[in-house]
Amino acid sequence: MTSASTSLHVGTSPKLLLVDPYPRNNPYRMTASERRSIWFPKLSLPVIAGYTPSNWDIQLIDEAVEDIDFNTPCDVVGISIMTCYAPRAYEIATEFRQRGKKVILGGVHPTYCPEEALNYCDAIVCGEAEDLWPAVVADIESGHLKRIYRMGQFPDLSNYQRPRISLLNPDSYMTRLCTFTTRGCHFDCEFCSVSPFNGKTTRRRPVPEVLEELTRAKEWLRSDIIDRMTRGSLWNALSTSFRIWVGLEEGSIVAFVDDLHNSHRAYCRELWQALKALNIKWGCQSTLFLGDDPDMVKLAADSGCVSVFVGMESLSEDSLDETNKGFNQVRKFENQIKMFHDHGIMVNPGLVFGFDNDDESVFETAVNFLNRNKVELAYFNVLTPLPGTALFERYTQEGRIFDHDWSIYDGKHVVYHPKRMTAEQLQEGFFWANHQMYSWPSIWTRISHTSQRLIPRLEMNWQFRKLIRRSTPKGSLSPMAAVLKNLQAKLPTFETAHLIPNALHESPNPIPKAQELFLKVKARRHDAFSALIIELEGSLDHLNAKELLQRITQAARDAKMDIVVNFEHLKQATPKAIQTLVDGEMLNAITPFAKLRYRKLKEAFQSAISDISLSDLDVFEEVPHHA
Repeated sequence: MTSASTSLHVGTSPKLLLVDPYPRNNPYRMTASERRSIWFPKLSLPVIAGYTPSNWDIQLIDEAVEDIDFNTPCDVVGISIMTCYAPRAYEIATEFRQRGKKVILGGVHPTYCPEEALNYCDAIVCGEAEDLWPAVVADIESGHLKRIYRMGQFPDLSNYQRPRISLLNPDSYMTRLCTFTTRGCHFDCEFCSVSPFNGKTTRRRPVPEVLEELTRAKEWLRSDIIDRMTRGSLWNALSTSFRIWVGLEEGSIVAFVDDLHNSHRAYCRELWQALKALNIKWGCQSTLFLGDDPDMVKLAADSGCVSVFVGMESLSEDSLDETNKGFNQVRKFENQIKMFHDHGIMVNPGLVFGFDNDDESVFETAVNFLNRNKVELAYFNVLTPLPGTALFERYTQEGRIFDHDWSIYDGKHVVYHPKRMTAEQLQEGFFWANHQMYSWPSIWTRISHTSQRLIPRLEMNWQFRKLIRRSTPKGSLSPMAAVLKNLQAKLPTFETAHLIPNALHESPNPIPKAQELFLKVKARRHDAFSALIIELEGSLDHLNAKELLQRITQAARDAKMDIVVNFEHLKQATPKAIQTLVDGEMLNAITPFAKLRYRKLKEAFQSAISDISLSDLDVFEEVPHHA
């Protein structure tokens, strides 16, 4: 094996091989047609190539596209590693080192697992590499390669070297026209590695530099496509022309791969206004609450935006709060999605299953919501505690991680113990949701409203369907999923004349607000013992009280578990509602299947309870209620 201190041969052009690893046996490996419809390359290696001196010969291999030839002539091998690809990257590194090549590892995983990574390479680069890589190359040339290169500060994004996307394999992606405008994220989502790796503030590239890069890249790609058409058959030229016309050909859309493209309103306004002159179609990753700003959504659409990926993450306010993403407001989701749709912009949400507040009902709730709102695509992930994140630290301290095989830290496998379902139920639900989302009825429901770029959007759904059906077991939901889903409800309150405030509230409001004139019912399994916990919020009248008891009766029959109804957070109730809750005939329908207990009902509404005969009722027996 070549020593790390050995210099390169004088008088020859040094050769750098850049590798993006991907396991050969990964069931989620895409076919060529799938990649061309739904996949675009990562920019890390084209960026490294852009920061490599011009006297170096560079070859780039994306293992998701092509196989590695380990006999490829090279002096140095650079590998960028995401956590789920670490085992494959180590295999590649080991093979090249056995052949006497220097190996440099970089990316998120070596940054957070440096001691592990150093076992497989000559040096690692920790953090963003733009300022570090020239020093690495200089040390290689002088024969004084260090073991670790650590970022001292985040790179300045002015005068940024353009990524060498020309090194990427042609006709292998949805688009090679990928670039970025910002780095970092001022949000602090517990499961995300972006703000720990790229910083908790956003850095922005100068707009003129972005436009110059896009103009040159667009011209280069047009020439490349024309060259491929003229060198191929007449049928190939006609087919390519048709794909360009309908928006399927590579280069018909620019991908901004920023983790938070719309982090700065004034910057986006300047950029999007300038993009109009380029006459391009583009997509980005955005916050969903951009949909609260009609002027900015219109400007984005006018400048060519046709698609946004949004980190919706969850349809549960509790889960969003849990992961520090309370700025996402579930009650606004439908209107925000509609705002994008009204301007012809496709919405691609990312949803995560497995938060501590999630139970088996989250899967069907998610699919139903996406279908109802005609969301064109969606990406489901299992919550994954990646090294470097606050989630990884918390789950490690709690002893909840049961699998440290990095190859399954890909958002598709369960590696920890969830709180309100089993690991198996989480895994099965993830599989089930994917198959439901990309069933033909779901695809038709979501796509049939589309008035723009119908063929590309249908093509993307078809390719996702093929990938899911080939790679993912069908999955199933436990019977408890239906029970919990049926208990969740938001029921209107019609009787408002005799509402009694909850005595447990410090300052009960005698005049209920309009948003409180409903009964919100939330259900979950108790964390400590076998029971269903039902939390009530809002206002209770005799009609929604009756509906609540009917749902409880059905849940008792199906689940055959004790049921505890908590009144602590209810705002107000009518005397008739309280009387309905203790109606002996209705309670008798529940008792053959489960014990029903009312928690804090007496304390909350003692004035109404005192007028009711409670003989032979044990629903007020206090039970533990620790979450």
